[in-house]
Amino acid sequence: MRGRRGLFGGALLASLLSAVAAHGQAFEVASVRPHQGTGLRTSPLAVSGPLIRLQGYTLFGLVMDAYHLRDFQLEFGPVARRTDVVEAMYDISAKVPGDGIPKLDDVRAMLRTLLAERFGLQVHREMREIPVYVLGTGKGPGKLVPAASEDPCTVRTKLAGDGRNDEVQFTGCTTERLADTLTHLVGDRPVVDRIGLSGQYDFRLITLPWYRGRNRSEPADIDPVTAIARLGLKMTTQKTPVEILVVDRIEKPGEN
Repeated sequence: MRGRRGLFGGALLASLLSAVAAHGQAFEVASVRPHQGTGLRTSPLAVSGPLIRLQGYTLFGLVMDAYHLRDFQLEFGPVARRTDVVEAMYDISAKVPGDGIPKLDDVRAMLRTLLAERFGLQVHREMREIPVYVLGTGKGPGKLVPAASEDPCTVRTKLAGDGRNDEVQFTGCTTERLADTLTHLVGDRPVVDRIGLSGQYDFRLITLPWYRGRNRSEPADIDPVTAIARLGLKMTTQKTPVEILVVDRIEKPGEN
């Protein structure tokens, strides 16, 4: 796949994005400004109305949300990796066409158009085989309960009663969100969702985050593999092909 760098880059990408914009996949109006302050965006992209506000976003975060990627699926190439560009943070205020609540996928498409037009974004895709944890179904009955409401996913973390592990409560969440959370908990490699379930679920996970157990272990420690088994799932180590998005070109935006 490395020899096909131009497939999603350069003029072809620009023409594709122009075609997308022509079909309504562009913001009606958008303002891009340097972020004032030190606060960094930490929550996933969410949509609650026609006005979209993104604050404290790095370009890494913007591209990751625009293409619906996880952090291990995004790489900045040598030309795009300049410190002054990658470390800059931005605030974006935009309005989608119409007055209703847009679909999240539509907002992502509009954000991709904005990145191409205002930041000169050019990308290509590659398949790479990397070591991962694969999250799948176990032998016993699963303990993921269908969500009690249609509210957006929330993940709340607190120290478990043993004073050592984390207790993570998922409410209205997908198994993909579980994999994302596990990636941060295990630390050494990404977790890929291969459970094959759609929908939103309520469940609780109790496990030891890697940073708390890296220097010493204690009897109360619950490793992620054991924690996942208690949910009726399993987590195995293997190498698997993963699609990577490589940023070939991205620049600071011009004047609004």
